[in-house]
Amino acid sequence: MPIDNLGKVHFSDKQIQDINQALTVLTAALENMSVNLTPSEHQKYGRVKEKNKLLIDKVKNYHDNEPQLSSPEVDWDEFNRDYNNRFQASQMLSKIKSIENQLINIKILGDYDNYSDALRDYQYAKYKNRFASEYGYERKIEDMIGFFPRTGITKKKI
Repeated sequence: MPIDNLGKVHFSDKQIQDINQALTVLTAALENMSVNLTPSEHQKYGRVKEKNKLLIDKVKNYHDNEPQLSSPEVDWDEFNRDYNNRFQASQMLSKIKSIENQLINIKILGDYDNYSDALRDYQYAKYKNRFASEYGYERKIEDMIGFFPRTGITKKKI
């Protein structure tokens, strides 16, 4: 018997409501800050690589610890606000990536369980059609047969 029903824990209606409400709050909180960059703008402004981020950190460190060495042509208040936004966005993205990974894993297990059950149901319909000749199974099989193209290759059971 195949391993299935891997997703044993399911969302409650309350959890779905709470998660969707939290996502709505998050979306609203970011709405006035978000900017939709065009692909060319994304390419133009997205060139700050990890090495250059180290340069930014080094400049901030010098400004914080030896401000007399800082350029007067830089708006340091704006620099610090941008730096804080960058730091906070990075922290938030890390949390969101973790949430994304959790949701992907939940979805994968649900997909696997549903697919296993769908195959089991299809085999049951074929069995019932062949041995019980009950009404409806033949139509059900014909409706699903397109999902099982005949390739001439059969899988060996392990």
